[in-house]
Amino acid sequence: MGVEIVRHGRRYDGLTSEGMRVLSWAQQMYDDCKGLEREISALRRGIEGKFRLGILPGTAGVAPTLSIALAEKTPLLQQSILVSGASSLLQAIRENNLDIALMHLEDIPGEDFDTHLLYRERIFLFHAARTQQPRSTTWDHVLNRQLCLLNSAVPESIQDRLTQCTAQTIRTDSIDVLSAHVATGKYSAVLPQSLAGQLAHIPNLHAIGISGPMSHSNVGFVAGKNAFEAPSSHALLEMVHTPELAAALQSVISIHRRFQPKADSSQSPLK
Repeated sequence: MGVEIVRHGRRYDGLTSEGMRVLSWAQQMYDDCKGLEREISALRRGIEGKFRLGILPGTAGVAPTLSIALAEKTPLLQQSILVSGASSLLQAIRENNLDIALMHLEDIPGEDFDTHLLYRERIFLFHAARTQQPRSTTWDHVLNRQLCLLNSAVPESIQDRLTQCTAQTIRTDSIDVLSAHVATGKYSAVLPQSLAGQLAHIPNLHAIGISGPMSHSNVGFVAGKNAFEAPSSHALLEMVHTPELAAALQSVISIHRRFQPKADSSQSPLK
């Protein structure tokens, strides 16, 4: 280029300012080449690197189905799964500590994040009893019952409504603790239908639909703006719409049907 890059003298005296700039460009070119090599290698061998998934306690029922399917498709990808509340997951996305999260989309500020709807589910009252139970109930009945509630199991609007419960309420971060309380028959739980499998071992379990407003939730993926374009996230979004995975997810979401009371018991009182 017609410029001196090394200071001349009896011995090496360092680089000129032009030489420092050339060295900086050369380092950048080297880094770019190595990055390109890694990307081409990943395309040839499959997606690799780290993939950090965040989930709510309320979306934990379907998380294993997703992570196992992703592991089978991208065996070189190193997955980690963080379980936390909505505010913590959103903050982790903002700080680039998570790649993607599975959350209630009702709670997401649209201007800061990209979202992708995965499924819509209903909220149920889970109760263990030997007596006949109604197929559905109202929020008024729910709020008069003793409840054991799983933190971040339902959208924030429903969590706010549950604070109006007039009976004794126990809150927990553990699905095992909640399950143990429901198994006694003394406490009921308000959960999305996708968590029914976590309670399937409880004898005489009933999944009673809650009627009226705020009885459903939209569940989907949340990421930073344009972050769905990352190879690992893009692979996950493509995969969830394949017939095989869609069927597997539907199977998890439908487990609650085993515990729904028969239609002819719809007028029976809760006991």
